This record gives sequence, structure tokens and C-alpha cells, in this order.
Amino acid sequence: RTHKKAAVWTTEEEGALLDFLASHLSQAGDGNFKKATWNAAAAHMAHNHPPGLDNGDKTAESCERKFKALKKSYYAVADLKSVASGFAYDDEHGAMISLDNADLWDRYVKVMYQAHKDAKPFRNSGFPHFASVKLLLP
Repeated sequence: RTHKKAAVWTTEEEGALLDFLASHLSQAGDGNFKKATWNAAAAHMAHNHPPGLDNGDKTAESCERKFKALKKSYYAVADLKSVASGFAYDDEHGAMISLDNADLWDRYVKVMYQAHKDAKPFRNSGFPHFASVKLLLP
């Protein structure tokens, strides 16, 4: 039995998806894009970023899943940027966790009822799509 290859997204492809969605923002009436927009996004990605040998097609469903994942990352970074998180956050370097505050970071992402588990990738890496995702939210 054969499995479809998973769609693997580069930062550039994520940006292309967000740019496409921004150009179709008027079609997101209640803050959610319709099926037709996701179909058009998949066609746009197939035309402008065809999959490589090790990469699956960027279908309407995978485009929608990617956008949901990017929104999760946006909200995690927005929490990190708030003063309440207790961390300094930089769009390029993330939360800049060092040995001095590693225990505090671990508690933040693990212990606090999993409330901040989506922040884990931003320990020492920024989120390049923060502003682009923000423009797409209601």
C-alpha cells in the first residue's frame, strides 16, 4: 500500500501562502476562509511552488492546516511578547533563553497545564510570520 507524501513547508512557502491569503482577505467574511479560497490557495502553491521529490502536494486541506498551525504559533508568540510572560522576546532570536533562565522556560512550556506548549519552538528562534499572520486575523 502506498502513502501520500506529506506536504513539507519551507519558510518561503509559508510566506507565499500568507501573501496569497492576504490578497484574498476580503473573502474571509467571519475571519475564516471559505473552501473556494483554500482550493485557490492550493492551485497557487502548486503553480508557484511545485512539490519536490521528497515533498507532497500542498492541497487545500494542507494549506488550511498550515494556516491553523501558523495561527497557533502567532498566539504563542503574542503571549511571549506580553509583559506577563516574564521573557524578553525578539522577532529574530525568540525568547533568548540561556542557562540562567532555562528552568523558568521549561516550567513555562511544560508545567503550566500545557498552556504554553506552542511556545516551545521559540526558545531561541523567532517567528518570521508574526506580522503577516496578524494582518489575517479578525
